[in-house]
Amino acid sequence: MQRFIKSLGAVILLSSFSSTADPVSELESLVNQWLQIEQQTNELETHWLEKKATMEQTLTLLDAEQTQLKQFNHNRQKNSSELAEKRTALIQKQGQLEVDESALNTQLNQLIQQLRSLQVQLPPPLFTSWQEIGDLTDENLDANEKLQIALKMLGQLADFQNRISIHEMAITNDQGKEIWVKQLYLGAAQAWFVSNDLSYTGIGFPAELGWQWQFDSELDGEQIAHGIAVQEKKQAANWLTLPVFSYAAKESIQ
Repeated sequence: MQRFIKSLGAVILLSSFSSTADPVSELESLVNQWLQIEQQTNELETHWLEKKATMEQTLTLLDAEQTQLKQFNHNRQKNSSELAEKRTALIQKQGQLEVDESALNTQLNQLIQQLRSLQVQLPPPLFTSWQEIGDLTDENLDANEKLQIALKMLGQLADFQNRISIHEMAITNDQGKEIWVKQLYLGAAQAWFVSNDLSYTGIGFPAELGWQWQFDSELDGEQIAHGIAVQEKKQAANWLTLPVFSYAAKESIQ
């Protein structure tokens, strides 16, 4: 009986020990789970901190990039505004240049017409010089080229007008005979001529139909020849008496 009781006590003790072992296991399991959770929490927290630092760095870079984009947009708008102002100024300048060019072309065309009308009235030497400079009626020439030609013509006219010139050429008389004469030009509006033997004399002057030569036997050939010789440095200067032709009227001056 005692053995049964002892055996029963042992069984009860074992049973009691076995029943008390389950909470411990559960506790250990819970502790292990808690430790695992704690470890996972620490890992998550560490990962979050690392992620947070990366995100903060990324946000900083994004803020800097956004600031740069704002500055870029501001500069672009500013540049666009400046470009628009420059474009407007260029358009206005171009418009003014077109107006000036149109006015210049109008003035140039008027000048060309005046020069063409004047050219036929020029003394033959100057007429030939103008022909050698260029043709103002050439359509292949631009405005600048025509202007340069016109300025050269005016320069030659001014030079011829302000000096006494000596030239020689053949002139046809009323009988159709060509007479070789020397010519004494006083500017571009008056000339006298004389043949080598002094037998032919006359005057030259501009007219509406062009430069005219007029034979006049009453002129003093020696006076004209002397004036030519003085200009050629062949004789000493002396007083001359020569008629001046002025619009179909001859006057005598000394």
